[in-house]
Amino acid sequence: MEEFVIPFAGLSTGSHSFKFEIGSSFFESFEYFENVSGNVFVTLSLLKEPNMLIFDVSIDGTLNLICDRCLGNFDQKIEGSNKLIIKFGESFIEESEDVIIIPVSESRIDLKQYIFEYLSLLLPIKKVHPLKADGGSGCDPDFLARIDKYSRPKADPRWDALKNLKI
Repeated sequence: MEEFVIPFAGLSTGSHSFKFEIGSSFFESFEYFENVSGNVFVTLSLLKEPNMLIFDVSIDGTLNLICDRCLGNFDQKIEGSNKLIIKFGESFIEESEDVIIIPVSESRIDLKQYIFEYLSLLLPIKKVHPLKADGGSGCDPDFLARIDKYSRPKADPRWDALKNLKI
């Protein structure tokens, strides 16, 4: 995916802006985004200085996720921003999660992996349907009834005798 490669060597010092629309081909190229689709807009603001590049990354869009509870699809709104600072040095080094050093000889940078990481951080840990307007669960009620039916603990007669003990 060459669209996420920024050729910064030919750019003048100052501010530059890039916009990307992320669709199914982006999500399919990463194993982690299995069963994820959506439409996400990424805006990159690049401040090019003689000795560093500063990227402000803004992400806004909707992802179609699979509910962890009922396995149904639902749309999740995501938005966020991150900063990536790229310095020039002798070799490639990641100083921290948002500061990297690349060789002075480099003339372009591929931001696909960084955008993937920023999207991953915006995903909720627990992916469940949002609540309905009345406060009820947005999950499939038939599926929830089946979960409830099969998840009730069955009484174990070996423990019934212990219930009569008075401590």
